[in-house]
Amino acid sequence: MITKTIFMEKYRLLIDKMVEIRKSRGLTQRDLAAKLNVSHCYVGRVETYERRLDIVETINWLKALGCSDTEILKLVTRIL
Repeated sequence: MITKTIFMEKYRLLIDKMVEIRKSRGLTQRDLAAKLNVSHCYVGRVETYERRLDIVETINWLKALGCSDTEILKLVTRIL
């Protein structure tokens, strides 16, 4: 049986790292939601693994956190 990506350890590690980046930059879920033009509930659901991000959403999320293309590539490569 194929496991959905939202339940995979690597996906959860990626989300955990994104939460760590958000917090290290002093951003709240509301701050990030405003940058992404989404509700803070959406951010909360992603951060608690209730909602899955696709690759485009993940890149947009990381860019909203201020990550450069190089940082994004390093992060994804390191986790995957």
